[in-house]
Amino acid sequence: MTDTQAVTREGIVPDLRRLADLAEERGDRVSAVRALKYAWRIERFCPVNPVAPSIDRIIEVGEAIGPLARRFIPDDAARVAETVADLRQCRMELIAAERQNATLH
Repeated sequence: MTDTQAVTREGIVPDLRRLADLAEERGDRVSAVRALKYAWRIERFCPVNPVAPSIDRIIEVGEAIGPLARRFIPDDAARVAETVADLRQCRMELIAAERQNATLH
């Protein structure tokens, strides 16, 4: 059995810095700068304790990327629309279950 570890902000930033050091030692400054840039972005913009987005937010993002998918990857546009429709259906089922549960208590 393999031992897998979660990728965390605290682990990825030092790894990127080590990669930058290794790249600079080998004379690859472009890769070094790129790794440092990614480390900086993670530290600057990624939340320390991320919270999973709500299903409503996921549906909103799916609806927003629908037109982009139709324009740039038309083969996947139907799949994006189907996924958003499925999520919307799941959300409606969840709302109905919550209402039913509330009336039981």
